[in-house]
Amino acid sequence: MRRLYRIGALVGAILLPTSAVLAIGVPEASATVSGEQYCYLIGSGIDYACLNAWGGGPWVNVETTINIRNNDFTVIIESNGNAELQDTGGNAWSNYCVGDAYNDPGRADTSLDPCGGNGQPAGWGTQFTYVTSGCPQGGQAFQNLHSGGWLGPPVPWVNGSHFYLNKPTKYCFQNLNYV
Repeated sequence: MRRLYRIGALVGAILLPTSAVLAIGVPEASATVSGEQYCYLIGSGIDYACLNAWGGGPWVNVETTINIRNNDFTVIIESNGNAELQDTGGNAWSNYCVGDAYNDPGRADTSLDPCGGNGQPAGWGTQFTYVTSGCPQGGQAFQNLHSGGWLGPPVPWVNGSHFYLNKPTKYCFQNLNYV
């Protein structure tokens, strides 16, 4: 009987801290929300398709909620004028850039691939022409140099849809700087 009490006490000592952590909802440690969120908006700005390093990466999918983990990207303009969209969210794939899924030149859906610069070769599809003309309210569009298409979501999209690099028309993103 004494042995059963010891086992019960041991199980309680293990489960109590675990249930306390689950009860207080400790946030995911993958990324911090810190600043530049790029979203394609429909209409009056209530239907969002934001770039998101889904689950901390490597996939770059649609997130329909603003001001959420893994939505932090920065546009890097290189010395040759090309642009890259770099994940700067502090997750496991931070400092990688939006490009062809699996770094495979035959794919048009997106994941995070090696960024170019500092003597490093750029991943497939990570190089864009940065376009602001024709975009309302300071928006910007990204024409992919590899595919010739535009970065954009499928239409219609849902939370978790892949972004694509071969959209036939321009998608203007807004930089929703949040704090």
